[in-house]
Amino acid sequence: MSLFKVHQTLRWLALGAITSLLLACSAVRFAYNQGDVLSRWWIDDHIGLTQEQDYLIREALDRHFWWHRTAQLQNLAVTLEEIEQKLSKNISKKDVAYFYGNIKNHSYTIAYKVTPDIARLFMSLEASQIENVQKRMAQNNEKFIKEWLPKDKADQIRVRIEKTIQRAKWLFGKLNKDQEEKIKSHIIANPIDINLIYQDRLRRQQDLIRVMSEITRKKLNQKESEALITDYIKHFEYGRSKEQQEATKRREEIATGLAVFVVEITTDDQKRYASERIATWLGDINSLIKESSALAAKRSALPNR
Repeated sequence: MSLFKVHQTLRWLALGAITSLLLACSAVRFAYNQGDVLSRWWIDDHIGLTQEQDYLIREALDRHFWWHRTAQLQNLAVTLEEIEQKLSKNISKKDVAYFYGNIKNHSYTIAYKVTPDIARLFMSLEASQIENVQKRMAQNNEKFIKEWLPKDKADQIRVRIEKTIQRAKWLFGKLNKDQEEKIKSHIIANPIDINLIYQDRLRRQQDLIRVMSEITRKKLNQKESEALITDYIKHFEYGRSKEQQEATKRREEIATGLAVFVVEITTDDQKRYASERIATWLGDINSLIKESSALAAKRSALPNR
């Protein structure tokens, strides 16, 4: 189980929607310790890094993963512990919004932290590399459409029901037929237009390509590039128009309601199962924190540190 999926599952618990980047690692600690390698592979797969860019990314990832180990993991552990405790009781919409806010803030902290290095990378891009990113986006969009957007609306609802039940089982264990039917009825009564989610996905991708292209075309400097990326991050989630913002917030409300509903219909045994899963992730994260403290002591003992 990867830390990435733990992180995303917390988001799903708060939003009712999760898209997986990494699905199957044996332990959080293993996945986290390989995170810099996996991240570099992902970036190279999308861009096609030159030797100089690869060096830049390696050095940046080393710094940022060390920063995250020593400055951010504790915050994530606190949120996990709070969720574990809340699962033994009934979770309210207020609780879900609070947890989602914590996870979102964690994500934005990372995004703003890495902005200077993203700017340096974008400033070094060639037009062909931006085209590589567009091609990879198009391939991923095809997968999204195949998985989430069948042509028939009824099939789209069916997919959302199946995905929600699958994720609920992943967190809470086996569901009974009555619980599955309740989830189905709740989703039908509270529809989300998946096509609008897809259009929002396209909007974010197009905005990113515009940022990359403007930085390279205008040969922007470091400060100008960082400002453009910061603006992209600021509008990433909700967009710029009032319509986009209202639609996204409405989807959040529906997804939050679904997350609360799923928790409400689970039994004490299922909640206990979920708590035990979270406790396992928390144990791995706490082990990483202890390892980081030991590594920090070793680093400080080295000369020129």
